[in-house]
Amino acid sequence: MTQKRLAKKIAMEVAYLSSRPIVAPEFLSLITTFHCNFRCQSCSIWQKNDFDELSLEQWLPILEDFKADLAPTTFVEINGGEPLIRKTLVLGLIKSLKSYFKTIALNTNGSLINQETINQLEDAGLDILKLSFYSLDKNIHNQLRGDDSAFDQAKKTIDLMQEKKIRLEIGILITKQNIDGLPDLINYLNQLPNATIILQPLDEKIESDESKNIKANNLISDLWPSNNQTQIFFDWLAGQDKTGRQIKNSANNLSLMRRYYLEPSSILAYRCFSGQRNLTVYPNGELALCFKRQTIGNLNNQKIKNILSSKSALDERQKIKSCQKYCRIIGCNFSRGFKEIFLK
Repeated sequence: MTQKRLAKKIAMEVAYLSSRPIVAPEFLSLITTFHCNFRCQSCSIWQKNDFDELSLEQWLPILEDFKADLAPTTFVEINGGEPLIRKTLVLGLIKSLKSYFKTIALNTNGSLINQETINQLEDAGLDILKLSFYSLDKNIHNQLRGDDSAFDQAKKTIDLMQEKKIRLEIGILITKQNIDGLPDLINYLNQLPNATIILQPLDEKIESDESKNIKANNLISDLWPSNNQTQIFFDWLAGQDKTGRQIKNSANNLSLMRRYYLEPSSILAYRCFSGQRNLTVYPNGELALCFKRQTIGNLNNQKIKNILSSKSALDERQKIKSCQKYCRIIGCNFSRGFKEIFLK
């Protein structure tokens, strides 16, 4: 471990133990809208119908506040719903964010992507386009995404992105329905020049009432793969040649993901650093340290520096330390402190 990484780990440990804003957040999620044109089985966002949304004019001062108090290396991801339902807003956000932040990503279902939109995103300065693609079997992908056009739209987006500067990241949610076909899907994606793979563990339904219940984990049993399916897939994955493989997950993350599918509660041995690493901004400007927990202020009328140093933020960081939710396995949440490095 380099001196720089060691210093970073030490600072994170101090921040975690003290619950103070000693380290700057590393991951910023901007949820621009809850509107969505898909009906995914693993998500409840599309069921929301009563929410306020900030305009671009309201977002811009918030972005300037971010630039003043966050590091340029903060990873910024624009999320939804389907963000491109508000394409003008998304393009404006990317242009403003890119003037300061090094990496800007957009998470989309691909349904509103065409050549013109890709060119506009490229001109705005987008670095990464994140797209979900769950199976080479059209019926399986469409079923999981809740839309009969999902497969064709995702495949078209993948094809259009192959000659572009914007990096394409393919998110693959591992479920009972698609796990048996994942070797073929991964082999297919590995042959593409512009396609990095991110394997995603199944969690609770996103933004469901059940997911907000911090006293219980409500995993989606209808989508959960069997132990046999899990072992077969992860054994195959472990046996693949690492050279040229385009899977972004670390070896440690993949090993832990196998254990998680076999015994979900095993993930609780790893601490959650969401209170130190992550920020989630909702469409109305409300700010949270975790996408499953309560908000701690509103950026439309409060400065981020004041919110993060407030008693509400301090209390929330302390509560997160005792949270028993399994979502710490998810990529944007997954992090290892000194204790976790030595866990087997």
